[in-house]
Amino acid sequence: MADTGQTLSDNRTVSRRVLCVSAVLGIVLLTPALHVRAESVHRYEFSLPRMGTIFEIILYAPNQNAASLAANAAFDRIEQLEQSMSDYRENSELNRLCREAVWNPRPVSQELFFVLENSIRISRLTGGAFDVTVGPEVALWREARRAKRLPDPQALAKAKAAVGYENLALDPAMRTVMLKRDDMKLDLGGIAKGFAVDEALKLLKSQGIRSALVHGGGNIALGDAPPGATGWKIAVDDPGSGPSQHRYLMLHNLGVGTSGDAYQHLDLNGERYSHVVNPTDGMGISASVSTTVLAPDGITADALALGLSILSVPDALRIADSAEGVSVSLSRRVGSELRHFSSRGFPRPLESAKPAPGHVSENK
Repeated sequence: MADTGQTLSDNRTVSRRVLCVSAVLGIVLLTPALHVRAESVHRYEFSLPRMGTIFEIILYAPNQNAASLAANAAFDRIEQLEQSMSDYRENSELNRLCREAVWNPRPVSQELFFVLENSIRISRLTGGAFDVTVGPEVALWREARRAKRLPDPQALAKAKAAVGYENLALDPAMRTVMLKRDDMKLDLGGIAKGFAVDEALKLLKSQGIRSALVHGGGNIALGDAPPGATGWKIAVDDPGSGPSQHRYLMLHNLGVGTSGDAYQHLDLNGERYSHVVNPTDGMGISASVSTTVLAPDGITADALALGLSILSVPDALRIADSAEGVSVSLSRRVGSELRHFSSRGFPRPLESAKPAPGHVSENK
């Protein structure tokens, strides 16, 4: 994974851009160009590569030194979590656990245990659509995208036999984890970034920075609104409708998670298979284009964005309506059309571009 080695105290990392576009999944972050008094606070932006994506921090602080110190500490926290939860780093805590915990309870860090506890919570909520034990299937689809072919059926059948969150045994009293199937492999790609943005925002608040936004890999943790504003203006792309088609939401003090197939997919024989894998059949999903979840925190928004992508529209809306503080907006392919659905709690956009020809917008 690329690491520039650049420190946040370097003035080159600070800018005052008004528009900040995510490199993944089409989330656009917009904040108003505010006119604040020089003696109050100023807006600063920082970014560094972490967890296979670019993490961005926008914050309001009294001066550059305070902003840089806080951002440095937040990025250090993200790096700690990456070292623990990466499935790419051979010696990460997660990979050691996968090697050592088959039928053998192993103690883990408080952070990893917390993420695994939450993964089981979301697995139960979604009926197993979200499942961190999906690692063996995900590994096959990574290779399939590189080779531009579907996974081998026999290999996929073997991988499916190792998948199932019910086989992940957690002991809160001892803070241990045990894997109850051979060849199990955990993949935290659908939850760790949400936890990371939460932890980075928490650290910024501990440094006295309350008006802040942390974004990484389509996941956002929002603190208090910018000075003089009612919230952070978040623009969620209208998939397939062109770069100027956005729905704008004014949000603060919550988590945002988005999952979609815009950048990671396999196109084969007229079918698009997403990088999001259905744990039940081991196949990359093909109907879901984009799912955006609003939740009380980033870890919940991240995991539900992936899990609800896999479910049918009625089931995804029902789960969002049943979960406290959760709402969802879905974009799905229905034949040749792209349709949009929202749960009752999803906020009405501030402004919405007209749908492109051939697209149908539907709200519950």
